[in-house]
Amino acid sequence: MAKSRNRPRQSSPLNLPGAFQLFTPSKEIVLKNIWIFGPLYAIPILFWIHSWIWTPASSSTGGWWSGFYGLNGSWGSSPIASWDYARIGFSVLWFLIAVVAGTIAQFMVTIAALDSTENRALDFRDLWQTVKKIGWRLVGLYLLVALYVVIGLILLIIPGLIMIRRYYLAPYAMIDRNCGIKEAMERSAAMSKPYSGSIWGIIGVMILISLVGIVPLIGWLASLILGMLYVVAPALRYQQLKRLAAQ
Repeated sequence: MAKSRNRPRQSSPLNLPGAFQLFTPSKEIVLKNIWIFGPLYAIPILFWIHSWIWTPASSSTGGWWSGFYGLNGSWGSSPIASWDYARIGFSVLWFLIAVVAGTIAQFMVTIAALDSTENRALDFRDLWQTVKKIGWRLVGLYLLVALYVVIGLILLIIPGLIMIRRYYLAPYAMIDRNCGIKEAMERSAAMSKPYSGSIWGIIGVMILISLVGIVPLIGWLASLILGMLYVVAPALRYQQLKRLAAQ
């Protein structure tokens, strides 16, 4: 009898799976919905194209890719004096497109990750409707959390790290409850405080995945794929802590 009393309940935090253990269920969900997560994770290619535009064509000439292909030259009496101006203008425009598209894609990924943990059918139209509904609130949430973290890091470092843990689940709380910024942050702080180790574990795995990117040639691609396969893990953790908080 003593052994049965000492055995942790299935709902106990002692039975929370480790961060690495969440990789398999996350991978299965992503692969099941790869037609959603795949295109969304292709958006970073826009950033790569923007970087390519600004990369010198060769070390010997130091020119840009446009000059390397003979596109750089005077346009005579045109309002645009040279191809350089067009290249800069296009690059700025492409950067803005990439930022907007990347932000929307990130929001869609977060929404899709949470919906998929509840076995909901994923559809781009539904994801877009949710983005239109709470997109600006998510922008405000990310900016406010970033401000808290930066201020905490500047002051004593440790408070900034605590802020990361406190508000890590805030986007999922906002999406789940369709609530405001303050409520989402408060709910994230309350849910994560008793189980801070379970949050830091996921953050640690994501850091390891990002470090794969330093491997020459294929590192960035491997990091991108691993990151995509693990993207549902935070949403799974949110659902686990949500159930514990409801007890």
